[in-house]
Amino acid sequence: MSRRAVFAGAALCGLTGALAACGSAEPPAAVPSVSPSAPTLPPPGSLLVAAAEVPVGGGVVAANTVIVVQPAAGQFKAFDRRCPHMGALVGTPDSNGAIVCPLHKARFQASDGTRVSGPGTTGLTLIHVDVVNGQIRRSA
Repeated sequence: MSRRAVFAGAALCGLTGALAACGSAEPPAAVPSVSPSAPTLPPPGSLLVAAAEVPVGGGVVAANTVIVVQPAAGQFKAFDRRCPHMGALVGTPDSNGAIVCPLHKARFQASDGTRVSGPGTTGLTLIHVDVVNGQIRRSA
């Protein structure tokens, strides 16, 4: 077998594997996810994060399954990090104010969790929070 044939075969295998991964119903192993039915959210009253740790116009991951954002100074919101499409965990807001799912690149508005684009049909699930003594806690 010629060297050219070996490289062509290897390239074809790589392309086939990449295409198969894109069509898979399961998220790639590198994408952090949780089972959509798992009771992963912290209970009401739980401390999520200190308010001072959440940047204005940005957000932080709290308790692994919650993202807390501060769209405007002193205004805090929290969302379940599980993408409503397939349950992959979304990250913190990017420089454009969007929260992006790593699995299929769904985009959500960081200010209110609404869906901007992507395969799902709903936005991120809002988690009600209170700020008490500089601490953000999940509301009852």
